[in-house]
Amino acid sequence: MATSLNTAEIKARLSELINRVISKRERLIVLRRGKPVAALISIQDLRRLESLDATASPQNKKSHPIMRAFGGWADRTDLDELVTEIYTNRAAAAGREVEL
Repeated sequence: MATSLNTAEIKARLSELINRVISKRERLIVLRRGKPVAALISIQDLRRLESLDATASPQNKKSHPIMRAFGGWADRTDLDELVTEIYTNRAAAAGREVEL
């Protein structure tokens, strides 16, 4: 799990944090006003991310980011029909017990 630090902490301790990223392979999340805006990662992690970007198919780059996240759905052309089927099945199963 990554450690989250605000920008003031990052500025004050940058050298120390870079050493943690290098030696301990930590991943640090930079917060601005309490919201994550960036990350401090090792060069190995960056290269791995860049290689994943480079191997992404051109077809996936054209699809919406949410669809890329659910790769198996990206090529579906019948999503409207699929949603209709899901709602039909859901309505037919009304009142059934659900175990959590």
